[in-house]
Amino acid sequence: MRIGCVYSIENYCSVEKPLRSPMEIPFGISIIATVLKVAKHNVDLFVISPVTPLRKILEDYIKNKKPQLFCLSAVSSQFPVIEHVAALVKEIDPSIFVILGGHHASLAPDQAIKCQNLDALCVSEGDSAVVQLASQLKDDKWPTGIPNLWIRDPDTKEIEKYSTAPFNEELDTIPHVDRTLWESWIANPHEEASVLVGRGCPYKCTYCSNHAMEELAEGKYVRYRSPEDMILEIDTLTHQYPRMRHVYLEIETVGADITKGIDLFEKLADYNNKREEKLSFRINLALHSNFVRSEEKFRKFLELCQKANVNALNVGLESGSERVRRQILKRPRYTNEELIGFCKTAREFGVATSLLVLMGIPGETFDDYLETVRVVRDLQPEDVQLSIFYPYLGTDLYNVAVEQGVIPEGGTEPSNERHRATLELPNFPKWRIQFEFIYFWHRSFKGHWSMDKIFMKMLRAFLLRFTRISAIARYLIVNNRLCKFIFQTYIEGSKKVVGRKEEPMGTMTSYHTGEL
Repeated sequence: MRIGCVYSIENYCSVEKPLRSPMEIPFGISIIATVLKVAKHNVDLFVISPVTPLRKILEDYIKNKKPQLFCLSAVSSQFPVIEHVAALVKEIDPSIFVILGGHHASLAPDQAIKCQNLDALCVSEGDSAVVQLASQLKDDKWPTGIPNLWIRDPDTKEIEKYSTAPFNEELDTIPHVDRTLWESWIANPHEEASVLVGRGCPYKCTYCSNHAMEELAEGKYVRYRSPEDMILEIDTLTHQYPRMRHVYLEIETVGADITKGIDLFEKLADYNNKREEKLSFRINLALHSNFVRSEEKFRKFLELCQKANVNALNVGLESGSERVRRQILKRPRYTNEELIGFCKTAREFGVATSLLVLMGIPGETFDDYLETVRVVRDLQPEDVQLSIFYPYLGTDLYNVAVEQGVIPEGGTEPSNERHRATLELPNFPKWRIQFEFIYFWHRSFKGHWSMDKIFMKMLRAFLLRFTRISAIARYLIVNNRLCKFIFQTYIEGSKKVVGRKEEPMGTMTSYHTGEL
């Protein structure tokens, strides 16, 4: 059976190659497409952007390939675009079965199913459900009785809500992502790739929907793949893409289970030692007091990072205000001093740190934000991944934003949601949030970074608000030889900073080349 899968992206590189690198491949729709392909279906994957000639592409595809099923996926901010895709598919051929999965379908199913062009929703995990769905459609049956699916009756239009299956605890049974499905959409397929380590998160951060996803089904929510299965996938990747040298290990936090993290790093070290060309790895690490207060424990962890060539960590600071972290975000507890101490020790081991920072949080004041700046100035991390808070459905902070009345009357603007201020906070107005999103780099790194590097970061922050303009910049950097040379020269020059012989950031910047 012929099946179409659709993924939407805003900040595109070009019409033909919207994705810059394999790092932009999402796991959700990737796994769905892969399990369908493994089940012997003919699967076509489409990446759409604001400049995609969507109607023409869909008309040509449906006319020539005659698919029976379209699989769509969306978070809440993507839903308007995906809703439009569903409408076009049904307009071209009403007989095509259209299903929506992803966070929006799982966390706001009653809202999503109002879209009459959707025949079904996948609530919770879809790995098994979508294969059953395709099997029944292939036999010319209207699907029924499939766990995790809401299915619209074609005659009565009533919604049948079937039982929710327990979470799949055997992640090694899920096939490795078939990246060949994505090759035609990626500008630089040999750059850093991501490999899924596990599913779920044990923490209850209020800005995240993990706690809501956990409530969808029975069974163990936090699950891990075996190191052996991950290494097999990594080895396959390096044979498919021999110029690839960096791998991002995708997991909510390796710090949730340090024992498993240590086991993984030991096996990665053994694997790397057998390779002629060493790979470098990057991973998320959520700090907590039991970990950072034990120097022996985190030094052993960093030693293993060093051995495994895990030379970059994404550390979730989110806010430099301990009040905001504890009371509003409900983050794992640690002090600013403990964070700074850990990251400085990591630098001693040759492990770069990139701080994840969130601003514009309900309940945050401008003084709280300045605390964040002070922490960043004290620490001087190799990089910062700065985002503006967006109230996603299914999160506790979405409900707080509604209660506080800080969401605009017309709703939030879903476009570039992490780079655009949407909330009117009483002690941190929207205009100030948007200004500080740009000026943050000057406040945090003046006197430590070169001014040209600070300017480039500020320019990027400004452009990110504007989808088309930032996309043009990305396209030029990735595809134009002169622009690529100039940007690469800037990156190399930025390694030399004020007050230090050399900033140990070569590893981190290698992951972000062309990030505009």
